[in-house]
Amino acid sequence: MPRWVWCFFLLATLAQAQGDYLTYPTGVSPKGVAAADLNGDGKPDLAIANAGSNSLTILLNDGKGGFTALAPLVLGNVNSALATLTPASILAGDLNGDRKIDLVVLSETSVTLSPNTSSVGVVTLLGNGDGTFQPPIPVPGCANVAAQMVDWDGDGIPDLVGTCLTGGFLVPTGAALQILTGNGDGTFRSGAFASLGLTPWAVPAIGDFNQDGKPDVAIAVGGALTVLLNDGKGGFTAVVNSSEPWNFSPGVAVGDFNGDGVPDVAVTGQSFSNPADGTVTVLLGKGDGTFKAGSSLTTVGFGQIVAADLNGDGHLDLVEAAGSLVFFGGLGDGTFERGLALGGSADSDYVALADFTGSGRMGFAGTNDFYATDGTQIAGTVVILPLAIWPTPALANTSLAGYELGPLAPGSVAAAIGSNLASQTAQATGALPTALGGAGVTVMDSAGVSRAAQLYLVSPGQVNYVIPAGSATGPATVSISSGGNVTATGQIEIVPVAPSLFTVNADNLAAVNVIRVSQSGAQTFETIYQTDANGNVTALPINFGSATDTIYVALYGTGIRNLQHPAAAMIDGHFNAPVTYAGAQGVYAGLDQVNIQLPSLLASLNGSTSAYTVFVQLSVDGQVSNPVTLLVQ
Repeated sequence: MPRWVWCFFLLATLAQAQGDYLTYPTGVSPKGVAAADLNGDGKPDLAIANAGSNSLTILLNDGKGGFTALAPLVLGNVNSALATLTPASILAGDLNGDRKIDLVVLSETSVTLSPNTSSVGVVTLLGNGDGTFQPPIPVPGCANVAAQMVDWDGDGIPDLVGTCLTGGFLVPTGAALQILTGNGDGTFRSGAFASLGLTPWAVPAIGDFNQDGKPDVAIAVGGALTVLLNDGKGGFTAVVNSSEPWNFSPGVAVGDFNGDGVPDVAVTGQSFSNPADGTVTVLLGKGDGTFKAGSSLTTVGFGQIVAADLNGDGHLDLVEAAGSLVFFGGLGDGTFERGLALGGSADSDYVALADFTGSGRMGFAGTNDFYATDGTQIAGTVVILPLAIWPTPALANTSLAGYELGPLAPGSVAAAIGSNLASQTAQATGALPTALGGAGVTVMDSAGVSRAAQLYLVSPGQVNYVIPAGSATGPATVSISSGGNVTATGQIEIVPVAPSLFTVNADNLAAVNVIRVSQSGAQTFETIYQTDANGNVTALPINFGSATDTIYVALYGTGIRNLQHPAAAMIDGHFNAPVTYAGAQGVYAGLDQVNIQLPSLLASLNGSTSAYTVFVQLSVDGQVSNPVTLLVQ
């Protein structure tokens, strides 16, 4: 099969202004993930809740960027009512004061214990201090959407503040807040309980919102933020803030985002105007349980959100689990840089942040669930980046394919994004230079060797360059210079391969060429997208009408050429497509190409003759690319 050139969109993209990922198998439908020292060696380990197999996956950290999986921990056998739990969220902490980490597991569905009629939606597991746990202890209560562990009543014993859905998890009619008061032995008793009204979701977050020294609760209920002020006696007073621009919210993060000493909140939500889009709304605390409007960001998707200072600049940043993980760099005044996806984080819906290597650099772990061709859920994975490079607002180095953060490979094309990087805009023609428009890029690798990078484009806000082919793996420093002065520096992590695929629109439509080979061997090239007068690109379906035709697609990306083993292509997370070529495209510096044969089975996967979208993702030497889409029929 020939290696052809996807010219038009490639040239347009090139002209526009992280340690390796690890993947470990989990149970079926992994959801919540918690990072904590489960075996007492001072290193953060991982516990993952598997909703589809009613089990926990325990991964013990070796402190060097690797993990060892223990035997799956099943929460209930076939003779136990707990066998029907669907664990979805997990918390870690010392519940009984023995200095060993225990776990709290929250289920999407509740079960009834026999012989009484107690409803159980939470179980606790007391830790043995070596990564193993004692049998689960049922906690009476409702099925929980989410919870936080906090000493609510000030007695020194952890309590649980959780929200639960009424009317069932799949078709909820409302939500309620439930406080479970800790007994100090891993068990809990019922405390305050209050209805939150009609809402499809409600996730609690903890902060001292009225500055009285007691922990309070913030919950995004429907399209408003409700704050429950703690009276210190196990009760609370509700303060409802004004309507906000989200439909429902799956995530709330708390932190002082503008440096005034008062906790603020960042709320993820479904957009009112477009249900497929999300919002991140920052509300700035006034210190009395009320808030004023802050910044607002539009995102693709919506999910769990976590606040932490990840790039060490003294300002809190945000990470949202919305399909791939998205990083928002904090500016310290309550505003944030635009979101940048973490390439290779796949379809992470839940995230935990931790310093897995003791280096001071925060990594992350995110879970992914998969489906078989018949729609049933199968075993999933947890994706871990032990060493992540989180950019400062001054300079972010991303892959040019998808503009995603993460490790970069020698010979791949990168985009440095910042401000005042160059004094003018200039684009290379012909052979790529190392100086363009008075600007240049140098990459100093982990061996201390500095190399000038080839340049595609320089501009005040973005510089597109090629990571020098000889760069050693490990941490590296990128320096941008203009007029003989260094205008910005930033850190990257160089790894052998870091696959990333180009797309042509906001729907992540793959930048590909299609070739159809008939039974006689005749080859026909086809277009799978069209452009309107405004430059909007939409997909055209790849037609599987003839059973005797063989259809190939060539995907274009970067960070692939140094592969040591055959690449794999997965469709919709479970179907393997044959890869006939993976390597350098051969014409443009840094551009790679992967040719795959599309299985004819795709024509019937959705059970109809209508066109439908499939997701394609590459795995190259264990590293996963960003997912891209194709329309098939």
